[in-house]
Amino acid sequence: MKQHIDNAINLIKEQDIDGCITGSCLLDYFEGQDIDVFTYTKSSFTELLFFMKYNPMFQILDPLEQHKFNDYIKNDKSSLDSIGLITIKFKYNLLVDVNVIFKKFNRTIFDVISNFDLDIITTAYDIKTKQTISLRQSTGMDGTWNKHNPVFYKKDDFWSVKRLLRQFERVVKYTDRGFDLTSVTDKYISIIEETIKIENYYKTEKGTKYYNDTIQQFEIVLKILLEWKKTLKMSPEEMFILKTII
Repeated sequence: MKQHIDNAINLIKEQDIDGCITGSCLLDYFEGQDIDVFTYTKSSFTELLFFMKYNPMFQILDPLEQHKFNDYIKNDKSSLDSIGLITIKFKYNLLVDVNVIFKKFNRTIFDVISNFDLDIITTAYDIKTKQTISLRQSTGMDGTWNKHNPVFYKKDDFWSVKRLLRQFERVVKYTDRGFDLTSVTDKYISIIEETIKIENYYKTEKGTKYYNDTIQQFEIVLKILLEWKKTLKMSPEEMFILKTII
């Protein structure tokens, strides 16, 4: 499988586009690795989609991904307008997941990797310059939180904290793969604890309801994370709550 991943990466490296290769594929090999390709412009995103669509080594197998591809290519419709992000998944040689991603405000390699929560995945290869950049501070199977991610410092911004918490699933996934991410869990917990202490500065009934509902959500998530820290186990039900409540 490692050879298939390397072959796919080499094909992508040959493309004349503005973007970078990142994700688990740049770590030491383990089963289930995939390739993430972030493009910095919509034109590069489109160009890479066409390259993969007409290269027999890349295929779209998931009907939903095919629908997203068709809607984007034929109708110029996508989730870009609603959430500023679009992802379309291909399979290389029917084996390796390749995620082609365009995020509106990611214009450089630093924009991409500085937004990850885990420092173990903050390495990327820039396709245009042929340079590799890493923000990782940890080594081996130890990992820590990404000090360059600005959201870790926005404890008074409910929306930003919620967006960060949606990434905790990755902490669970990489812990299951053998990484020690204790410091990341501790950081998530401290952020929630500090956010819960924020006073209600809303002046309207609607604003106060939003504040109370959000604090209640954070309290539920905090209980889940504290239990995870003790056991390093998370049930499917807890993961569902974590992914949907925020």
